[in-house]
Amino acid sequence: RLHLSRDRRGFLRHSGLDVLVLVLPALQPLRTMQLIALLRLLDKRLGRTLRGRIVAITPETRDAATITIRPGRDWQGHAPGQYIRVGVDVDGVRHWRAYSLTSDTSARDGLISITVKAMPEGFLSSHLVNGLQPGTVVRLAAPRGEFVLPDPLPAKVLFVTAGSGLTPIISMLRTVRHREQHTDIRLIHS
Repeated sequence: RLHLSRDRRGFLRHSGLDVLVLVLPALQPLRTMQLIALLRLLDKRLGRTLRGRIVAITPETRDAATITIRPGRDWQGHAPGQYIRVGVDVDGVRHWRAYSLTSDTSARDGLISITVKAMPEGFLSSHLVNGLQPGTVVRLAAPRGEFVLPDPLPAKVLFVTAGSGLTPIISMLRTVRHREQHTDIRLIHS
């Protein structure tokens, strides 16, 4: 997704490039959609896609693993509870899937993690758990999602989860522990 913002002078900037895009009323040879298409093309040509390198794959159960990733320098961080899309090339084809981040947002080492369960019908989940090796480079999309840990924390928090719905909560709990925040937290998991 393309992100354009205006700077304090009113000029448009593309967040993924160090290029200033001037749109002057007198010089508008490109329409908005053409400009967006051009910026997307530049983004791809300059290789500004966010990447990460697999650092570790830690088995959690016989069919689930936590995948630890060192994101590239363009990583902007995430809020506890958000998810990312991960792109993996398999046999020359890039496959994308969304996974909740399970890492502490305050980690000083800069690493992020996702916990993935290999599903029998899930091509990419099985590949992530059983087919990747440390050192593999993956593509990452910016973190997304509105289900995040509130700030400030309320006095009491109740989490009700089922199945893989636990994964965004893991990031929230790790962040609360790391920040040494004290609140009454209850977790009901099915």
